[in-house]
Amino acid sequence: MKVSRRSVLGAAAMAPVAAMAKAAPAAARAKAAPATLKVGDRLARFDLLKPGAHSYLRSREKDGAHIATDIWRREVRFETVDGVAKMRILQRWDGTGAKPSLVTRDSLFEPGTWRPSTHLRISTVDDKRTVEGFLFEPARITAMPGVADNSRADFTVSFDEPMFNFETDMEMLGTLPLAAGYAVSIPFYHPGAPKPGRYLWTVAGDERLPGPDGRAIDCWIVECDYNSGGKPTRFWYAKRTQQFIKLEGHAPDGAIHRKTLLS
Repeated sequence: MKVSRRSVLGAAAMAPVAAMAKAAPAAARAKAAPATLKVGDRLARFDLLKPGAHSYLRSREKDGAHIATDIWRREVRFETVDGVAKMRILQRWDGTGAKPSLVTRDSLFEPGTWRPSTHLRISTVDDKRTVEGFLFEPARITAMPGVADNSRADFTVSFDEPMFNFETDMEMLGTLPLAAGYAVSIPFYHPGAPKPGRYLWTVAGDERLPGPDGRAIDCWIVECDYNSGGKPTRFWYAKRTQQFIKLEGHAPDGAIHRKTLLS
């Protein structure tokens, strides 16, 4: 989102959660410490992820005005690439406004673990086309080979541990064992950002949202402050399917940025 996650990426990894005090209520003491997810771990509810496409409206609300920013189409595929089973996530962002824009993303992963392989991002604004191709490796990210006009041809960032691709967090979070009290530390890297980091995601509660057919959708509310220390961004996931429903994030200028499932 344009309250850019890039502005907080590269901050220090989350500090370990302090031990519960003995005087705390029994329910608080019983809450499990955050899980620590590593690249290569089998994702507990990966089987909930189904092939297919969904569309989302991204918008910005401030001072009484609620304006559409762009429409996202995100598609999950399961394919065989060079003889190897892969999961592919394709994105298309059609921007609005005085300067219409188009951004596409093509990302490959290992099924079941979300271990990233490659990430290709192509942005077109005012007929200017920018190509960025990245190759994920265990200890670094570098230029993706064989990509014509790759503006990141000399790019490299080192990792202390393997990283997940931050540009597919919406789908990935829906494969985790979301439940009351669940929290997890995830190593994420946004391709092109200065640094990777670990980020803490917490199921902060639940809520019933109105569905398109008038029936309520029971949702988990998942929060992350992206290591900023500020007001967390909130994600709503349907409890039954763990499909992403909506997001709300607060910008420093008071605007609220939203993503909402359309279909």
